[in-house]
Amino acid sequence: MDFENVNRLNVKLNLISGNLLPMVDRDSSFSLFWKFHCVVVWIMQLINAIAMVPGCMYVPIEKVMKDGMICFVIFFEMSFLLLRIHARKNVVCQLIRKLNEILRAADDTMKNVVTSTLDPVKIPLNFYWSAGDYRIPIAFTKQPFSLKVFVLGSLFIIISSIYLFLKKVSVDTYMVHLILMVTVQYRYFALKIAMICREDEGKDSQELNRRKEIEIKALCRHYRDMIYITSLLRKLLSLNFSLIYVNSVFRFCFIGIMISSITSTTFWEAISIMIYASGAVVQLYILCSCVQQLLDASTEMTDKAFHENWYLLQPPVKRIFILTIMANNLECKIATFEKFNLSLPSFMTILNQSYSVALLFLKMK
Repeated sequence: MDFENVNRLNVKLNLISGNLLPMVDRDSSFSLFWKFHCVVVWIMQLINAIAMVPGCMYVPIEKVMKDGMICFVIFFEMSFLLLRIHARKNVVCQLIRKLNEILRAADDTMKNVVTSTLDPVKIPLNFYWSAGDYRIPIAFTKQPFSLKVFVLGSLFIIISSIYLFLKKVSVDTYMVHLILMVTVQYRYFALKIAMICREDEGKDSQELNRRKEIEIKALCRHYRDMIYITSLLRKLLSLNFSLIYVNSVFRFCFIGIMISSITSTTFWEAISIMIYASGAVVQLYILCSCVQQLLDASTEMTDKAFHENWYLLQPPVKRIFILTIMANNLECKIATFEKFNLSLPSFMTILNQSYSVALLFLKMK
């Protein structure tokens, strides 16, 4: 078991989208074919972004607000997140290396925690990547243009919009996977320390105390590694989360404007708008929920153990447990700016702020 093989969806999206984010603790593990594929996809996205500028000039302002601005926001967020992670490749490799060291020596408890943590997000992620529908105003040439130009242009728009969406889904899935793998370490620590504190009357007292002392020392080493990988995660994703917060406010603002005009659209267009809006909400909820799980796990490490017979432990082990309770009060904070942190409360805050901004734009229209 390692970072790469516990989440096959993450691996597949990373390749198909052309993101090629690190999956192992080495500099590169991708073939020449996938590197060429990555270059082609990025060229398509750059052409797409450049062509959106004149495209927005030739369509009504309502079309720009509903379709164009969403695409600009998504492209900017996707590009920033990917460039930021690639720029911190050394940090990513260090994080993956330490996670792999832990996972390759994993016991049954660790394997169960990994499964129980990753499985609940599989269905929401599958819904998210299947609910993309971007409409992009693009201009390649002035009218009138031939049928050949129209067909080739439409084909390019379809392919580039699909890859734009895949790249965004892939980087989100990658970040979710990183967050959950760190969350696994906190949950594993909580279960193991509860097991150590649980009284075992079926064994000799001296043998039991000696075994518990060995296990608590091993847990202390795991706790040290846990703090280390958390610091790496903070270095890697802190600025990303703050950007996602701000960007999501504008993204859902324009989605709200799109929904406000749904009565003037056709039935199938209205369906596509609602599917896309639902996918966007699910995407933000997944990120906020995963960060919330990490926050909760970091402050609940000793909750289960506290209700066990920890007071029967030997003084050295009991002392370590009390110190762990004191450290348990330190919440794991990832975002650079406190006001722009992702969590379940911030999920509702983002939607409320988006609604307010959307109302302001609609009044100005």
